[in-house]
Amino acid sequence: MGEMSVSAAAAELGVSGRQVTRLARAGELVVTREVGKALLLDAGSVHRVAQADRHRGRPWNGDVAWAALAMLSGAGVDWISPSQATRLRHRLRRASATEVAFLARRRARVHRMRGWGDDLNTLVTGGYVAATGVSALTHVPGVAGRFGLSGRGGGAVDGYVVGDDLAGVIDTFGLVADGEGDVTLRVVTALDRFFTTTTVPVAAVAVDLMESLDTRERSAGARVLGELLDDFR
Repeated sequence: MGEMSVSAAAAELGVSGRQVTRLARAGELVVTREVGKALLLDAGSVHRVAQADRHRGRPWNGDVAWAALAMLSGAGVDWISPSQATRLRHRLRRASATEVAFLARRRARVHRMRGWGDDLNTLVTGGYVAATGVSALTHVPGVAGRFGLSGRGGGAVDGYVVGDDLAGVIDTFGLVADGEGDVTLRVVTALDRFFTTTTVPVAAVAVDLMESLDTRERSAGARVLGELLDDFR
């Protein structure tokens, strides 16, 4: 999809250029390169933000975002305070799927890349990343059935990696930054308890699919997240 200037992104999102820059610095928009003081953005990341429903409220930080996704997935949460956990449970019982996706959008910084190896799926099967999105559909038993989708096939990879491991993964697989690349690395730094295996909470898979430009994947993610919220209430 190529690159987009800050002014073009502002026009598509209906916000100011300053707000676009803030979104880029927060990791919500992918910066492909900087030319002098000007940012060039991955057009795909702009389109993903444009298609997402906007809600009131400050986005959750990484700890709270992952606590919310863990709660919805039935996993234990012990890294936020009891009072924070109580407030979060109340918030989730009132929230819609699109609201949760909006509030959890700072759970990771996204890098879109391209690799040259014969089998980039080794990123998942070799345990270098924790599978989510289309990679979870393909590699994690039961996920495709839960979402009513089949694996996309091909070389597309979507996974989480701890920040300290990012450089090693890039070097091992010869990855290069490419806004149209078929490797999505979601870098987390605040919490790594879910990223020592190749599986992440199902609610995280759902919100990641909700960012897809594929209508079926996006709808399936929203449906499953809505079901998780209904079960939580």
